[in-house]
Amino acid sequence: METSSGKSSGMGPVAHTAVYDVIIIGAGIVGAAAFRELCKYDLRVLLLDSLHDVGGDASRANSAILHGGFDPQPGTLMSDLNKEGVQLWFQWTQELSIDVEWTGSLVLAFNDADIAEITRLYHNGKKVRVPVKFLGRDETLRREPVVNPEVRASLYAPVSGIIDPFQAVVALVGSGLKNGGKLMLDTEVTHLVKLPDGYIAVQTNHGELRTKVVINAAGLNAAHIMRTAGEDWFSIHPRRGQYFILDKNVGNLVRHVIFRAPTPKGKGVLVSRTTHGNLLIGPTAEDLTEPDRRTTAEGLAEVLQGAKYLVPFPYERHAIAQYAGLRAIGSVDDFVVQHSKVMEGLINAAGIKSPGLTAAPGIAHRLIELVTDLLTLEEKRDFDPYFEFPPILRELPYVDRERLIKEDPTYGHMVCRCELVTEGEIKSVLRMQPAATDLDSIKRRVRATAGRCQGGFCTPRIIDILSRELNLSYDQVTKFGRNSKLVYGDNRRGDA
Repeated sequence: METSSGKSSGMGPVAHTAVYDVIIIGAGIVGAAAFRELCKYDLRVLLLDSLHDVGGDASRANSAILHGGFDPQPGTLMSDLNKEGVQLWFQWTQELSIDVEWTGSLVLAFNDADIAEITRLYHNGKKVRVPVKFLGRDETLRREPVVNPEVRASLYAPVSGIIDPFQAVVALVGSGLKNGGKLMLDTEVTHLVKLPDGYIAVQTNHGELRTKVVINAAGLNAAHIMRTAGEDWFSIHPRRGQYFILDKNVGNLVRHVIFRAPTPKGKGVLVSRTTHGNLLIGPTAEDLTEPDRRTTAEGLAEVLQGAKYLVPFPYERHAIAQYAGLRAIGSVDDFVVQHSKVMEGLINAAGIKSPGLTAAPGIAHRLIELVTDLLTLEEKRDFDPYFEFPPILRELPYVDRERLIKEDPTYGHMVCRCELVTEGEIKSVLRMQPAATDLDSIKRRVRATAGRCQGGFCTPRIIDILSRELNLSYDQVTKFGRNSKLVYGDNRRGDA
């Protein structure tokens, strides 16, 4: 019987020991996908994350690409789950109201080595039966006239696209919550202990939880979770990727996702539109010994150089933001999705690097198969597969905008002028599940502060809304939880 206390979403400290059937560690795209799929069954399911919001690490800072399935080595788990995942995204994006565009991708070749590489990728695609086509120079330039005219050939994959990865995480978690799952944020797992009664004790900074099954989908921390259970055969190191986001006035520079022929370190710098209408260039591929999410002058220069080689363009004139994300590079050159070798009841989903976003639905289905080895699953008769986000005013017909404003006049109060976000929209995501509770979580749900001025004008107004709606003092409002304060004190109180 579950005995945890907290808010309606399941967030908050644990009052006393709570018992579940499955606890998922990590609310990134893999953990979120597994959460949603497990909530199809008559189970007590809890999703944990150490951060202040879902999708707060790799799932918010990546290339936002759905890969066609031709890149991974045939016969690997990565290849199988990439193919399965991209097929499932066709269904999931419709059920969960996730923004996606099936733009197709082009992998460009400029020399003999590149041509040999895209030829290998072409044969990969044929082996795993995903659609690919080899294009000559003229056809490549006809499809994308702005690419480097030195291009000699390209590989075209029609079943590739762009997606909003953070929206995908929110929708998957929201679907799970809607169907009876629980969520706890700001909850760090410190140890896993197998108990004599067969349960696993999940020790956290908020106390102890108990469960029959643990799914370890902790991303960069997945190897650490394994070690807490006594499993030390696997390791992870971070690989940093740096990016530029460009203004929407150049968002239609390219039609497809544009890659260079890949190297052993990855797919290299790409040029792509985003589902929000911006242009994205990046990433680098920098292997690190410790997590470091800072951008560097050298890394950003590498991004510009790589992007200009693919598509000559003065990107720096239109850049509005830069960021870095970390990928979890495992000591095994494939996804690890399997039962623990040392602790019965622990299932690991580790080393999920690119194409992890694409493969997430397939990984979730594989995790369900592993759970069935441990538990008897009975489908819920009342599972609701659909999820809808609160209305976005700029996307609605005028008659619906007028209706919303009449029902709630705050939908007529413009807050973020760059992205046309109103007070009513911000208030709506403070009430949704999973709820926004800080500046960045609002940004990822409704785009406020994501525009040309990067929050220069709207941030004070959003702080005011967060303070009022969540009953916080100004110096309790944060950018991304913990101690990321936006205001240090209040002159009106006489603070130093």
